[in-house]
Amino acid sequence: MSSYAKYCRDQAAECARRARLASSPDVAANNRRLELRWLRLAEKADVPGRAFGNSGKAAVALAAARS
Repeated sequence: MSSYAKYCRDQAAECARRARLASSPDVAANNRRLELRWLRLAEKADVPGRAFGNSGKAAVALAAARS
């Protein structure tokens, strides 16, 4: 797991904690939405061979330029 993926998962856990402690249903729902967004980012960061933020031909071109 990349350090960025770990960071995203840590942020998701913090959002889940805040959702459990929220005093308002609206705040709890917002924190649950944020948790899911962080988890999606973590999944994207965990894809092997993928330069985060790049896809397809752009990632290949970026890797070739770095060599």
